[in-house]
Amino acid sequence: MDVDRSAVSAAELAAFDGTDLEEVVDFTGLVDRMRSVTAGQWWPGPPVEVMAARADASSSSARCATSAVDGRVTIRIAGPQTTVATAAHELAHALAGVGAGHGPLFRAAYLDVIAVITNADSTDRRLDLHLDQLATAFADAGLPVADRRWPGPSPSTTTAIAL
Repeated sequence: MDVDRSAVSAAELAAFDGTDLEEVVDFTGLVDRMRSVTAGQWWPGPPVEVMAARADASSSSARCATSAVDGRVTIRIAGPQTTVATAAHELAHALAGVGAGHGPLFRAAYLDVIAVITNADSTDRRLDLHLDQLATAFADAGLPVADRRWPGPSPSTTTAIAL
């Protein structure tokens, strides 16, 4: 049983509701953005495969591919959830390990993924705001964040490039 699931969902709502991270975007563009994270210099997680969920699916998921010898994680994005926030959430499951649920290690991964995925657009001046909003929402909800078990993203992957 994943006891932190609803608390994390409430923290996400507090952090991202009404922001650009919750805007539904083009599926292909979202997959490209996710690949920019997993193929980038920082990604310390397993290989990730991203695909559309069934047409009738209302939620997205991350699952270990049972037949993959490389530890591959398959992420399925539901049509109503083609958002950067959902992409970051599912990538955090891949990084922390799907078995981590929505616990402290998942939350550490989520913060790192948000830092990297929101840096994909170097013209966005709100980059640090999204990370701060999520960290604050976790703290306000009393949700501890574990020490990461992977190298953290370098400042060059999380800091907007000055124009």
